Amino acid sequence: MIAEGWGLKEALRAVYAADDRAAAERALARFFEAVKRSGLRPFESYAKGIASWREEILSHYDQSASNGYAKGVINKIKIIKRRAYGLPSFEGYRERILLACG
Repeated sequence: MIAEGWGLKEALRAVYAADDRAAAERALARFFEAVKRSGLRPFESYAKGIASWREEILSHYDQSASNGYAKGVINKIKIIKRRAYGLPSFEGYRERILLACG
């Protein structure tokens, strides 16, 4: 069971390792077929969830822009906000954000 789960994980990684959209579509189809054959419920549930995002996943090959950097900065700001509870002024909060995020 663990080996099969690892194989499914690698099948999904192959989607993002593909050189172009056509290869990624084939890899994604292989992943979905492998999940159906496996009978592993957690992977079936996961595959069902990402099936509705198929076009968005494959659009990575049409436009490789990502919002990962922005999400990282937002996460840093949220952490600073949690740690800064009780700061006496907004200016101190702002300075910590600028120090951490540049």
